[in-house]
Amino acid sequence: MKVKLNKVFKEFNLTKCRYRVAKGSAGSGKSVDIAKDYIMKLSDMKYKGANLLVVRQTEASHKDSTYAELLSAINSMGLSSFWNWTVTPLTLTCKTTGNSIIFRGFNDMRARERVKSITFPHGKLTWIWCEEATELQESDVDILDDRLRGELENPNLYYQMTFSFNPISASHWIKRKYWDYDSPDIFRCHSTYKDNRFLDEAYHRRMMMRKEQDPEGYAVYGLGEW
Repeated sequence: MKVKLNKVFKEFNLTKCRYRVAKGSAGSGKSVDIAKDYIMKLSDMKYKGANLLVVRQTEASHKDSTYAELLSAINSMGLSSFWNWTVTPLTLTCKTTGNSIIFRGFNDMRARERVKSITFPHGKLTWIWCEEATELQESDVDILDDRLRGELENPNLYYQMTFSFNPISASHWIKRKYWDYDSPDIFRCHSTYKDNRFLDEAYHRRMMMRKEQDPEGYAVYGLGEW
């Protein structure tokens, strides 16, 4: 398996903290890294019994974002023969481990109830990825957090929630709850496009233009600042 990753995410990928928080600029590579990290782990017999729930505010947005990103990770690592996938509903399942990935949203009360009743053919829900996490309400995340409980038969498994986002506001609840609050259960990772060794020079020049023309936008989408 050949995997190309950025060094800034090395410890982030290794941590077993219950909450890992990836705050960063556009183009930092955080979503690509998270997708590859999950595919590597879910393809590994060491993590047999693990399952991933991927969440965005709107369920329909998964198809062209998180689902496409995870499928791209499978293909880029040469693992397509080891995975099955469906579009209706959106699912990904590793043939060798039996580990699965499903996708949900928080569009309305019915969608919230669907999240509460998730089950998998094999193993338990162990990992949750909240992409564009700033779109979610704090109460939505609390519902998800409550799902990660109970004994795990495989000693290599652990419960974990991953948040990835661009920092849209310094008053956002995520900043208070997971970024400013110190806890041994929280691992924080800050990344910018400068950490992404796979970007082309034209993108760097574009960011320099934005820095000059839109300093406030550059602070968020170029430097990943609150």
